[in-house]
Amino acid sequence: MISKFQVESVGKLLDAGVTNYVQIRQQVGLTSAELDDIIQNRKYYEQQFAEQERIARVQELQEAKSKKKWWRR
Repeated sequence: MISKFQVESVGKLLDAGVTNYVQIRQQVGLTSAELDDIIQNRKYYEQQFAEQERIARVQELQEAKSKKKWWRR
């Protein structure tokens, strides 16, 4: 399974101008199929991880609202 760190790392390396796929694979720890998948679907993965972060933030806010204040116990 591809992690957020791997997608971000591949993106940073590609933006920095690294074109040697073997070097990218070694630095990030991917197989060739995973690297090809990330390169072809980079925007999809970025959107997917952004949506997961947004959902996590909403859940944290809901949990914070549902907790009782310490002075109301």
